[in-house]
Amino acid sequence: MSLTAANAAQMIQASQDKARETGVAVCTAIVDADGRLFAFARMEGVHWLSIEVAQAKAFTGALLRRDGADLQNMNPAVLSALSVMYGGKLLAMGSVTPVRQDGVVIASVGCSGATDEQDGECARAARDAYADG
Repeated sequence: MSLTAANAAQMIQASQDKARETGVAVCTAIVDADGRLFAFARMEGVHWLSIEVAQAKAFTGALLRRDGADLQNMNPAVLSALSVMYGGKLLAMGSVTPVRQDGVVIASVGCSGATDEQDGECARAARDAYADG
């Protein structure tokens, strides 16, 4: 199954459902395997800064093909150099969530608007919705 508008909409719905369940509001960005924005949604009440943060998290997962836990173990100097190379668009947070199919990254999800832990719960709900789709 490839990334489609229909399953991206399901993923966004799942992230927003998790946000409501948790009592927060988030922006959700879904990028394709190349890091290009595919789908985006912003819940009411989310600060405008979260728009860019969600997209940066998603881009980071697609570019580096790693989730947040793996990014935490990367050399900070390497992350800093890569961020400079990509115009500061990398954001190595614990909530970075790539979407894999048969072990290959086909998309990535970034959520922002709450704590990084809550953002991660929302992003993983989106990822899981793709797997269930």
